[in-house]
Amino acid sequence: MMRFKETLPGAAFGSVLMLSLLLVGCGEAQVNPGAGLNREPQAQATYTAPPQGTGVVREGAGRVLIGRAAPSARVRLATPEGEVRMTEADAQGAWRIGLPLAEAPKIFGLSMMLDDRTVQAEGYQLVLPDDRLVLLRAGAGAVVSPVPSGGAEGPAAPRLLAFDFDEEGGAVVSGRATPEIALSIRIDGRPVSTDGATDAQGRFSLPFGAPVPPGPHRIDVMGEQLVLTAQVDATPAAPPESGAFTARATSSGLRIDWLTPGGGVQSTLLLD
Repeated sequence: MMRFKETLPGAAFGSVLMLSLLLVGCGEAQVNPGAGLNREPQAQATYTAPPQGTGVVREGAGRVLIGRAAPSARVRLATPEGEVRMTEADAQGAWRIGLPLAEAPKIFGLSMMLDDRTVQAEGYQLVLPDDRLVLLRAGAGAVVSPVPSGGAEGPAAPRLLAFDFDEEGGAVVSGRATPEIALSIRIDGRPVSTDGATDAQGRFSLPFGAPVPPGPHRIDVMGEQLVLTAQVDATPAAPPESGAFTARATSSGLRIDWLTPGGGVQSTLLLD
């Protein structure tokens, strides 16, 4: 299980507050939604699926974030700086929000208003300049949406997509492979106690059963006639000096160090 440090230096407090206000402004604030990974959810009288971003498409001189919500719900997208964009889902729950082109990653909070309720989306929506959409989830693995235009490898090609870790050594590796197959992990050639499987769409998010030490490592995810390998660096990050996150290129891919709602720092390495 990934764990989070609940206190930060004063320089980072304002950014934590900024992200908390982003969640509150979008609806119901989530306090470290990853803290209860192995906890049974509380019973609720009714359940409404939260809104989701599903991808980014280019249109003219800009781009459009597309997603799903409850039919006819009001959808709200907000930045930590207070910029708000709103739209309405159609009768099937599909929605679209225009975004300008950007040369740097942008982070958003997403929510929907339905009747007298506000429903907050899981995690943060990270939109990258190359039109990838990444769902950042505190205490869990990132979900990377494919670019709608596709690529040479095809949308279903098996690959590792992300490696998430925190300063306590909690880690999760995510990717896609053949649907509904058993998987196991090795780190630097040693088996990891936690095994898992792909879902019906072939996605997987596998937590490591023991803390991952800081520094460089080789990660192998193995299944039936499948070996996926990545080189990662699990060196913890300092809190961002300003803003809600920092992004920098590494030899393994783009690294995002971001503040979780619980006050910790989580790092998401988007694997090339």
